[in-house]
Amino acid sequence: MDGLATDTQYEVIDGQQRITSLFILLSVLIDRLPEGAIKNAQKTAFIGNPDNLKLEPLGIDGAFLKKLLFDFIDIDISDVTKRSQKLMYAAKREFIAFTNSLSSKQIEERIIFIKDKIEILVFNVNDQAQAVKMFSIINDRGLPLRILDKTKSILMLYSTLHLQGVLNQSINECFERIFDSYDDILVWKERLGILGRLEENTIFTQHYYSAYDQFRELWNYRDSAETIFNNLKIKCENLKDDTPQLAAFISSYIFDFSAFAENYARLIQDVEKKSIYTKPFQYLEFTATVYPLIVRLYSQNKLDALLPLLECIEVRVFKLTGTTAIKDIYYLSSHVAGQNMDVENIKNRLLSFSQKFMSDFNFKTALGNSIVGNGAVKYILSEYNNDHLSIEKYNNLQVEHIFSNNPDFDPLSYGFIEGYDYEKGKIGNLGLLEEGINKGIGNSVPLNKVSGYLKSAVRETRNLAGEIQLGNFQKNNVDIRREKIIEFCLQRFTLS
Repeated sequence: MDGLATDTQYEVIDGQQRITSLFILLSVLIDRLPEGAIKNAQKTAFIGNPDNLKLEPLGIDGAFLKKLLFDFIDIDISDVTKRSQKLMYAAKREFIAFTNSLSSKQIEERIIFIKDKIEILVFNVNDQAQAVKMFSIINDRGLPLRILDKTKSILMLYSTLHLQGVLNQSINECFERIFDSYDDILVWKERLGILGRLEENTIFTQHYYSAYDQFRELWNYRDSAETIFNNLKIKCENLKDDTPQLAAFISSYIFDFSAFAENYARLIQDVEKKSIYTKPFQYLEFTATVYPLIVRLYSQNKLDALLPLLECIEVRVFKLTGTTAIKDIYYLSSHVAGQNMDVENIKNRLLSFSQKFMSDFNFKTALGNSIVGNGAVKYILSEYNNDHLSIEKYNNLQVEHIFSNNPDFDPLSYGFIEGYDYEKGKIGNLGLLEEGINKGIGNSVPLNKVSGYLKSAVRETRNLAGEIQLGNFQKNNVDIRREKIIEFCLQRFTLS
């Protein structure tokens, strides 16, 4: 750090998170120094003041860092929704804890270590294009660069080299919105317990899968994130000598991508705010394949009208059959994004899609087979029960075999002439029961489970206990129950 001029402004192109963390740590250490001239001099030299901070992140993170350093006690972390700001807050809180027990001498030693031992590489470049190239070269030698960073980098490079940098500001602004939206999605993902293994690559690929019109000659519904990135480079390279077309493509891509990301973030936040979103998004949980379409519909204010049909398709096609059907969905997503399709037209496409993969006849047949372990079972049984359970209670429920999965009785005595291993997995023999109760009832006959069933918050499970209590509960009872549930499903998850 000694080699850096203190009156020169440097642009950090790599290592922002590490430098910000060190900056926060140094600030915490200096704050622990005794009041006096030395402390003031250190703070002025390395931290600055609220009007002239020595490190200024772009966007609203800059204002937050200033507040973090100078008004930390006034921050209400429950009001902070941006992931990067949550991380900065957590870093300062931990640094305070770690330094709390240090002596004055130990504090000074750590400040001196940071000042004397931390090395920062400074590259003098003539223009932004060189900076972008250097950024790529540096990161090719270390850990793989994040896909969004690489995408921003390559677009900045083509803008600088072939468009005289006219799109650089737009690229910066659009990617700031993309990064912020991704951070918001991660915060709400954790809060709501949805979206599974969503990561940075996910929003990048999902946008591409619903953007056929921008990559017509290169687009493929099976492309990986790296292939998509290469397609982006190929597209820019092919257009570099036609500057109006290159500018049009880059502009279209960044504005569409940033809008997609922002709508994605708003959609996930609305899962908690809009009651009609709660069940399909939190209880049922849409398959990742459907999200490109869902986000596009949401951005066009068409999702609410089509949500019941999408819920039915999720149950019938994606959950029950286990198919991904990515080609059909991604083409439809792209058509919704690129064409002015009205709700009725989209609905007809979705109905055709569902008939192709799961007609009513096939739906009834599938429900009549062994279905245990299928992703649709819990939601179907919950809807059949028709209780309004909280998400916490729903998540605590397990799918229970009425006639046990590993019975400690003879199934032949209860009418299971043959094929018990298959019959026990049919939906008539399955119910919902809280995890703690389920563990306590074991593998005994249904009659011995009655006391446990009666403790359940699930009404249908309690009613089942009453039916079992009447006596002579056998295979034909679960067969009748299966037919009732199938008839319910044909009405509840109808294609209309």
